Amino acid sequence: MIVIGHRGARREAPENTLPGFRYASSIGVPWVEYDVRLTADHQLAVIHDATVDRTTDGSGPVCEQTLAQLMALDARAEFADWPDDCRIPTFAEVLDVTAGFEMAEVEIKPDKPERLEVLIPKVIDEITAQRATDRVIVTSFNQTALRIVGDLAPELPRSFIGDWKDTDSVDTAVALGCSRGGLQYSTTSSDVVQAAHQAGLAVVGWPCNTVEDYDAMAGWGMDGVTSDYPTTILAHAAA
Repeated sequence: MIVIGHRGARREAPENTLPGFRYASSIGVPWVEYDVRLTADHQLAVIHDATVDRTTDGSGPVCEQTLAQLMALDARAEFADWPDDCRIPTFAEVLDVTAGFEMAEVEIKPDKPERLEVLIPKVIDEITAQRATDRVIVTSFNQTALRIVGDLAPELPRSFIGDWKDTDSVDTAVALGCSRGGLQYSTTSSDVVQAAHQAGLAVVGWPCNTVEDYDAMAGWGMDGVTSDYPTTILAHAAA
């Protein structure tokens, strides 16, 4: 199974930061996942939460701050002793720093439809400008986002993320033109994994943070797992 570093290596290094992605590369993570949001001045920032409170020394919604304001924040809130300076990076910077990975999952976070209409073309333009179409998969929980991506850039592979409690999620992913699904391990089942495969979909389970998680998902035949602790999972997979 492919091991994907969640937000780089979320529990091992500052998430969604350039040093965090370099750390993930240094430990041999083959794929990474990260998140994209639209700023107040319609720029692309890589950050998971809708606010900056948890991961930085700032506060307030991402959507109400300019890119310059966001980039002025220290993004080491959960890793106070991390030696390198960390800030919220731009999407372009992260595309560049992750170029050495086999693949990157770019998650478009939920937003108002009118903001998604602004964000998604910018995401597609940057992927195209960096000639990254062969090393990026666009993912989202948001069906509107995936539909817009499919309309504007059908050549980009897409993944529908969700709880995947039943085969309705399989039908949704197929209808959206997705080639894969991101399945929440605690809410899905081996039967859903099998149904997804029968529909021609690859499946990635999340979160995979223990060796027991890995073994269970491998037993279900998943194609990949997303982990906050990739060092542990890579070592177990190699063994």
